[in-house]
Amino acid sequence: MRGRIVTMDKDRTVIDDGMAVSRAGRILAVGPRAEIASRFRCDQVLGDAHSIIMPGFIDAHTHCTQCFVRSLTSGELPMIPRIYSPAQRSLNPEHAATTVRLIAAQLLRSGITTMCEGTLNPAHEPAIVQAIEETGIRCVMARGAADQDFHHAALYSQITDRSWYKAREGQAEKELLATEAFLQRHPARGDGLIRGAVNVSALLNFSEVYFKGGAELARRHDATMQVHIGRDREEVEFCLSVFGRRPIERLADLGVIDEHLVAVHAVLASEKEVELLARGGAGLAHSPVECVANLNAIPNLPRFRAAGIRVALGCDNQANDIFVNMRAAWLIHGAKWGVSSYDAEFLSAGEIIDMATIEAASVLRCDDLIGSLEPGKAADLVVLDGSGPHMMSSQHLSSELLRYASRAEVKSTIVAGKVLYSDGEFPTIDIERLREEATAGARFVGDVVSERRYRPLPVW
Repeated sequence: MRGRIVTMDKDRTVIDDGMAVSRAGRILAVGPRAEIASRFRCDQVLGDAHSIIMPGFIDAHTHCTQCFVRSLTSGELPMIPRIYSPAQRSLNPEHAATTVRLIAAQLLRSGITTMCEGTLNPAHEPAIVQAIEETGIRCVMARGAADQDFHHAALYSQITDRSWYKAREGQAEKELLATEAFLQRHPARGDGLIRGAVNVSALLNFSEVYFKGGAELARRHDATMQVHIGRDREEVEFCLSVFGRRPIERLADLGVIDEHLVAVHAVLASEKEVELLARGGAGLAHSPVECVANLNAIPNLPRFRAAGIRVALGCDNQANDIFVNMRAAWLIHGAKWGVSSYDAEFLSAGEIIDMATIEAASVLRCDDLIGSLEPGKAADLVVLDGSGPHMMSSQHLSSELLRYASRAEVKSTIVAGKVLYSDGEFPTIDIERLREEATAGARFVGDVVSERRYRPLPVW
């Protein structure tokens, strides 16, 4: 690969006229073009003098099987239990496989080489795994299944009703055994395309036994444990009513906050809860576009980072475009925290790009393999076209990538040395077949959940 090399190494080295060489899916060398060309003979060279070569971007949180819902949630609140969840439950394994191919195509098109998938339907797992392997995209796959029934008494029903939860006896042990078997097939620190992780999705539908067992499993396998936490007011109300504690305080009581924990969203984390996550060394998966889509809250991201919490950006099936999500992070946190304090340094462009590359890799415990362009790491790269007028007269590359670049600049996306997207072509995905299957799947899901909307979608 030839071009301006953005290594994302510890010094954030940028090589203006550089080359990166790979063999057998691994990076052999990165350096100035003259030096590398004198040492290696390359059979194929991607990029040119105007290209920008970066480590592949990382989508640190998504749910593939929500990919057919798309616009059905537009202008609708709340929507997760009423629209997203029924849509996912309605899919058969063939539908699930199509959603993986669809989201993989969308992510690869924007230069994303790794996604973190959180599945909660064991019937979909084999189809999801097979589709991931077919497309060739890298994946941290968090496996789990709920073991607890619950009821949240909404505001006015609390006059006569109370929230409650009840674990299904023996279910946690059964599902944790299945997750351990998954981790043995897909080691959390392995070299395969899929690295396993533990999914303990939420305090409402996963029991205390499951949380403690999941944390122990993550520690033993050096995996991440992915938990949606502090996501919405209903969750906070539920936790206060049945545990007497806020959500992240409850995790602390359970003893599961450590460097393996990935707190997903945490948009309603209090100051004390931010400190609890920081003290335990947890990471945060932040989905900036989702903040606007569900209107729960915008987290104090500068506060998380000031506390030393590592942050990873996730699309969460909103836009499925890392450039949109990076720019959204800049804009929403700028509007919320930068403007109010007249602070131009609330989040730098470099920090936001970190959150989509090397810092995301650290949160997912994959920085030994991905996130930067260094010898020995996986040859996961994206080649950007830097020749457009909006990318000319470069002065500060990270600022320009954040403010001006888009997926239109993505020329090639490479995973483990294999080109998975190049100039409109997807070598591992039959796009015309996918178009037919995705259209049918979206129509099917639309029929399933459209009546569940409170109001019909507007004509325009």
